[in-house]
Amino acid sequence: MEIKYNLIDTNILIYSMAGKDPYASYLRTIIEDASLALSSIVVAEFLSKSTEKEGQSLQLLIDEFPVFPVDTHVAIKAAIYRKAFLKKKIKLPLPDCLIAATCFVNKCSLATFNKSDYPMKDIKVVMF
Repeated sequence: MEIKYNLIDTNILIYSMAGKDPYASYLRTIIEDASLALSSIVVAEFLSKSTEKEGQSLQLLIDEFPVFPVDTHVAIKAAIYRKAFLKKKIKLPLPDCLIAATCFVNKCSLATFNKSDYPMKDIKVVMF
């Protein structure tokens, strides 16, 4: 699968916005490469706990880069992920399944530091 975009998990976005490296440097790099993408789930998670200034910073990214919605394709893939892991007695939160499905459907890699949240074998996960 050819990777088109680099999608960042909420934890990477939080640390990047706080200026913490290596996360902030990674975000700058993918902004400069014009390869950043956001998930509507990550946007919602981030904004639910952000300050006004952080929200304004995120809005600048939203205005410049793609934000992938949860459409039917993403919802179905997320359900497939969740169901498969529930059969293995692994409870993955639905938002994480939706983020992973967004990556799969839109050919994105996923940057995170919670690899255990994304045990899917069919997406590329960039670990910090």
